Amino acid sequence: MIKKELDFDEVLLYLEKLPFNKFKEVVYHYSTHTKANFESELEDMISLNFQQRIQKLKINNSCPKCNSVSIIKYGKRKRIQRYLCNDCNTRFTLFTGTILEKTKWHWDIWIAVLNMTINSFSLKKMEDILIKDYGCIGINHKTLFLWKHKLIHTIASLPMPKLSGVIQVDETFIRESQKGSRSLVSYLGKGEERKPRYGRKPSKFGVMGSEFATVTTAIDNRGYSVSKVACLGKLTTELFTTLFEEYLFDPSYICSDANSVYEQYCKAFNVAHYIRPSNYLSVLYNNGYDTPNYSHPSQAKDTEEKNKKVLESLYGNNMIDYISNRGVKTYNEFTELKTLNRLSLARVNELHADIKDYIYGHMVNVSTKYLQDYIGFFTYIRNWRVTNGNYPSSMKDTEQIFIDILKTKVKYTVADINKKELVLPKPSTRYIGILKAQTEKIRIATSNKYFKFDEEDGVKSFNRREYLLDQPKSKLYAICKNHDMKKYKKLAIYSLVSSILKLPDIENIVYELIVSDRHYKIANEDLEAIKSNAFKIQT
Repeated sequence: MIKKELDFDEVLLYLEKLPFNKFKEVVYHYSTHTKANFESELEDMISLNFQQRIQKLKINNSCPKCNSVSIIKYGKRKRIQRYLCNDCNTRFTLFTGTILEKTKWHWDIWIAVLNMTINSFSLKKMEDILIKDYGCIGINHKTLFLWKHKLIHTIASLPMPKLSGVIQVDETFIRESQKGSRSLVSYLGKGEERKPRYGRKPSKFGVMGSEFATVTTAIDNRGYSVSKVACLGKLTTELFTTLFEEYLFDPSYICSDANSVYEQYCKAFNVAHYIRPSNYLSVLYNNGYDTPNYSHPSQAKDTEEKNKKVLESLYGNNMIDYISNRGVKTYNEFTELKTLNRLSLARVNELHADIKDYIYGHMVNVSTKYLQDYIGFFTYIRNWRVTNGNYPSSMKDTEQIFIDILKTKVKYTVADINKKELVLPKPSTRYIGILKAQTEKIRIATSNKYFKFDEEDGVKSFNRREYLLDQPKSKLYAICKNHDMKKYKKLAIYSLVSSILKLPDIENIVYELIVSDRHYKIANEDLEAIKSNAFKIQT
């Protein structure tokens, strides 16, 4: 029987099916018999192997510059096919505009590196596996960092989903980091030095200043999410709208805490808004709410009836959760809608916990200039789990993600990584100045040296009138009663606020309102710092 000789394309097809170690053996055998340079032949065969795979995936089957399909073959260079666009005369290969330009690593190695990146392997462990299992002699820590970041950036560039139905939104905060930078920059303005942080060191002014990156998140009841690094410090309605409008597809409800940013957005776009203040539980228990003891049925029934009256009273004064932008609703109407539509913040709180665990745990902190890449990468993998029912674990899963990467045609070079700078909206110098001054005043007034403003304090611009106008009437009436003001219930809201503003202790009144709405006295970052330094909290 006469053996059929394989042509070159058939050899390439055969090589495509081989794992990398066998692939390398065949190339070594070929280079030995032809007396060719093994390293050069291996690199060429890897490129040809990639070219064949990309061709099957129909990547770059149109001009990468003008998208014209009027293209022709235009010779070869080192066996790699080149193309010419008849419309704009652009010359290109199938690798142009992808992360595979000038690659020397085999398909299997790319899949292995991506798989280890997805599973948060350390650079040292990745290096050991690549040398031991794939023979990547000479690969080093810096090469792997750049390679890993290239993959993370490209995945972060993949489209995020459209969210629909009931959507929960909120911010979480990641401490500003300049990890890996030789010179540190202070974003707190003149006179503030940015010193290296060793161990747990709390911020000076909290999340409304520029010491934190604000990661804004949204998640719907299917579990799909969108997360964006919005800014340093305080989020604005304009910024939230710019970043999220395209992802919020005709929501039936937006659920959030009491941050006014979301209230303003819902009013502007006529969306029903479920608001659950972060001090919800403390307000309940401070006003007589109790946990029923179901081991004594009759006693539990009495407690439930008492609890219902407490809830109705607090709801009537806008002190607990409620629905805004849909007219006035009775407590029974509200609870029915809340139950029917599963209105809560549970999903977004879980998402925040996962983000913190990923950034501070798996990644051991991330430089803020790279934070959006890591948040985008995290979001893609989490959404992949929602679509597929599990996190990508097998090499087959990883290979499908790698194909998605190639189809996006995102080009990200070493030069791009090295030139990366922090480009995020920051609070103005004037705002930081006001924040500093007001923080010092409220610390003195409340005898709380740890006080820091947060996003739920309702402080938009440190304008007292604006702040008071956002307060429920019950709180304004309580102020008037405590100051023996007359006929205050007959005043319109604007006149009522004007009267309160004339009180001599107005500054302390505002501070007391802010503090009374808190469900905590000391921020978590301060508690952690105190604990780590073995200090005792004075209560």
